[in-house]
Amino acid sequence: MIRPPPLRRGDVVRVIAPGSPFDRAQLDAGLAVLRDRFGLAPRLRDDVGARRGHLAGDDARRLAEWREAVADPEARAILAARGGYGAMRLLPGIDPAPLLARPRLVVGFSDVTAIHAHLNRAGLATLHGPVVTQLGRLPADALLHLERLLLGGAGIAPDAGAPPPGTGLAAAAVVTPGRATGPLLGGSLALLAHLCGTPHLPELAGAILFLEDVGERPYRLDRYLTQLRLAGALDRLAGVAIGQLTRCDDGDGAAAAVVRAEIAALGVPAVEGLAAGHEDRNLALPLGPRATLVAPGPGEPGPPRLLFDEGATA
Repeated sequence: MIRPPPLRRGDVVRVIAPGSPFDRAQLDAGLAVLRDRFGLAPRLRDDVGARRGHLAGDDARRLAEWREAVADPEARAILAARGGYGAMRLLPGIDPAPLLARPRLVVGFSDVTAIHAHLNRAGLATLHGPVVTQLGRLPADALLHLERLLLGGAGIAPDAGAPPPGTGLAAAAVVTPGRATGPLLGGSLALLAHLCGTPHLPELAGAILFLEDVGERPYRLDRYLTQLRLAGALDRLAGVAIGQLTRCDDGDGAAAAVVRAEIAALGVPAVEGLAAGHEDRNLALPLGPRATLVAPGPGEPGPPRLLFDEGATA
């Protein structure tokens, strides 16, 4: 897995809108965080705020924006302005080769899962993390965590206890006890299910699968997991890390129970309740590099946790 170099203060970063249109005030707040907190220089196309129905402009505009960002010789990272929907429409036109030749961080989540999957499959590490329109409301610990993943400087997490910022995530509970190591892959459960049967879903055998989602009723979560299982995508997982299931309940807390039961049936080490996904406290995690999942059994020390054996950057 190729990991891009870390960012440095003053680096140019491209901000793109590969999916849905966004709120301009939220974007401006996020751009201020990039400039004032991280010391980066965001660069945008004039038409980044385009709208065409549910998309941030037509496919041709969004694909041209992606290619321009990749070709920018000064850009050290590509950050999504928002998720929503639309990125998977661009996948046939996204060539990973230029990013493999000159690696740069690609950052986003939700709909950006499609781009992460496409690039991870090709061998490039990416960063599942807040979109730019979310940065302005990110709490302090999530900002510090993201800063350390972007700029480097975080050490290796201890084997027990909550991981320091940038080294891993603590979980809320154990689903299935055990310990697993493998590449960390995943993102939006819905997007992963929709990529089944396409050439864009990465090989999940031996991987730790991270899952999160928003606004999906329990029966839909069941359907997505069933689709992945029937397709054989879950057959040889090393472990599973469940993040936030935001606004997925139907009034009785069934969303977490449905996902927990399906994941427990796989019989691999698994944890739930990672603070990563569609909540304001959205902690970033590297996709592609090696991670270790620790799901303590009774009497074993430390919280359930996901440790980043390798960071998002080299």
